[in-house]
Amino acid sequence: MEYEPEQPWLPASEQLLDWSDDFHRLMLGDQLRMDAYRAAVAESVRPGDTVLDLGTGTGILARWALEAGAARVYGIDLNKSILDTAVERLTVLGLVDRFVPLHGLSFDLELPERVDLVISEILGNLADNENAPAILGDARQRFLRPGGRMLPSRVESYLVPVAAERAHRRLREGSPADAGGAEAFAALLGRRGSRSAFDLYYDTILPLSGYLAAPRILRAFDLTAAPEPSDYRVPLVYACRRPGRFTGFKGYFVATLADTVALDISGDEIGRRTTSDSWKHCFLPIETPVQVEPGDRIVVTFSRLGAGSEHTFRQGYRWEGEVISARGGRTVASFSQGTA
Repeated sequence: MEYEPEQPWLPASEQLLDWSDDFHRLMLGDQLRMDAYRAAVAESVRPGDTVLDLGTGTGILARWALEAGAARVYGIDLNKSILDTAVERLTVLGLVDRFVPLHGLSFDLELPERVDLVISEILGNLADNENAPAILGDARQRFLRPGGRMLPSRVESYLVPVAAERAHRRLREGSPADAGGAEAFAALLGRRGSRSAFDLYYDTILPLSGYLAAPRILRAFDLTAAPEPSDYRVPLVYACRRPGRFTGFKGYFVATLADTVALDISGDEIGRRTTSDSWKHCFLPIETPVQVEPGDRIVVTFSRLGAGSEHTFRQGYRWEGEVISARGGRTVASFSQGTA
């Protein structure tokens, strides 16, 4: 399927337990994702390694690890039918005798041995949407042998204020592309306890041309070290570089997968596949757009609040702040949005 710039979709990270075969095919067809991970697995796996593929899905990372010479790959996934698909595909390839499928949540499982390498692709488009830092921190502590390696080893999330008027208008006048229409979308927001369509984040390809300021690092996650608390509040200040209507923030990540392989999902060229079909970007809208001019400052505090347990995929995000005019330093607008 061809996606359009500024076309909002419901956040896939909040629906991961319901991912269909279609979404797994979408991920397998994501050229940016596939090229980076294939190169990183080939670089990281050493012949004879024991590997854990955490969130194995259809088994593509496990396949590449086995083809690179891994002696054994443990594949963990919550979705039993998708795990069965991984077994079927590895059987056809003659690799299943070195693959050990494990069904369940990694927090609840044990491995019979420590592994040399943990590989995973459980990142949301804001890095921690699917609780990856906590999940991988637990895996590093319990499953990885001393001196073992993590893939990815580091990930940074970024925020940048954008003028995305088409995306904003689509939320104001209608519903995300996969919401089932305005009535179904309103019911979904009601179940979430959201005040409006602007108290949710969306998967949306947001062009670089919409940037109103330089991106700032929101959070840096070192996946080779003990994880920091999952809840945080980060204040950021942006100086606008050009005039435009500020409609929200674009979020994305840059991950270090291997020594020579990085994965940056910030790109926006759909035809040339420099953007990600499966992740897209994270669009954090504000309800009332604000006209900004060069020199104006956008001040935001971004917060993440978990659901009370590190062992869940749920979290709440909040983005609140103000726009301060370069002419006199006065506040010309404020905003406060957040997921329930």
